[in-house]
Amino acid sequence: MKMARPWCFAILSLAGCGAEPLCSSDVTHVARDIGSDRYAVTATRNCGATTDYATIVRIGRASEPQSAASEVFVADSNHGATAEGSGGAIWVKVVWTAPGQLSVAYDSRARVFKHVFDAKGASVRYKASDPYLRL
Repeated sequence: MKMARPWCFAILSLAGCGAEPLCSSDVTHVARDIGSDRYAVTATRNCGATTDYATIVRIGRASEPQSAASEVFVADSNHGATAEGSGGAIWVKVVWTAPGQLSVAYDSRARVFKHVFDAKGASVRYKASDPYLRL
């Protein structure tokens, strides 16, 4: 009987390892490049209570599946140091300034994990800034 207990624990532990994704993503903004079929998606990734929300920017093409979009920016609130944007995201402003040129402005207090300067034929510029507050 005592030998069965470790096996029960092991089986119950593995029961939580199903096909469900560990993280969820919510799209907060889509910006379209007026000069091509490119787009930039801003999303918030939530991986549960033990992690901070992450703000993600991806560049994709309308002619490709969404799974082919390239992740160009990843940041979080740096343990709550930033002003909270919508849905737990950090403040970020993503705009196409010209065909093939994406600008990403983000809260200067954010902790940035990734910033890629070109993807899908577009160049990306970054600017750490104070959040724009509407009055």
